[in-house]
Amino acid sequence: MFTNIFSYYLYMKLLNINLSPLSKHIIQTKEKDKKGRILSNEGGWQSKNFHKPNSYTKPLFDILNTQVEKIKNKINYQHTLNLQDYWYNINYQDSFNIPHFHIGRRLETIVSGVFYIETPKDCGQIVFNRQDQVLGLMYDEKSVTKYNEYNSSVWGVSPQENLCILFPANLEHFVKPNLNKERRISISFNYGI
Repeated sequence: MFTNIFSYYLYMKLLNINLSPLSKHIIQTKEKDKKGRILSNEGGWQSKNFHKPNSYTKPLFDILNTQVEKIKNKINYQHTLNLQDYWYNINYQDSFNIPHFHIGRRLETIVSGVFYIETPKDCGQIVFNRQDQVLGLMYDEKSVTKYNEYNSSVWGVSPQENLCILFPANLEHFVKPNLNKERRISISFNYGI
């Protein structure tokens, strides 16, 4: 009998958000704070943290609240999960994000996510790392014909507009370089207790 003993989730859903006002708002926010901040981003621009939705982000977080509730129920988590913080990301050509995870900022962070607003072709996959160094040695391209949840050490997702991805806050991830001349815009966020 096969029994899965440990697992990570990746929850993806295409939403139906009007992206144009959100995109304009993020560009205006950048104009007010051209320097932004540097955390995991190499190149590009990242805003400061925000803690409460504004009139532009409220429709998004109203929907995300229901999606996070689905995760809470699936993982059988007993505490209420609330939005802790969110920030805006603009990755220009050749910009990327180094490997990181969100649990270190606040230990009570449970669910992290990203929502894509502008996604030109080849603008940089988000890639999730499995923290098992031996896995890559055991299962290489010569020994595996098709990768799956048992033999993969990385898992990449190509961004698309209106795509929401939710994942455990302790799951390491990074963003590949944007190979397009056009910018990629996204919102990252954390939910916790």
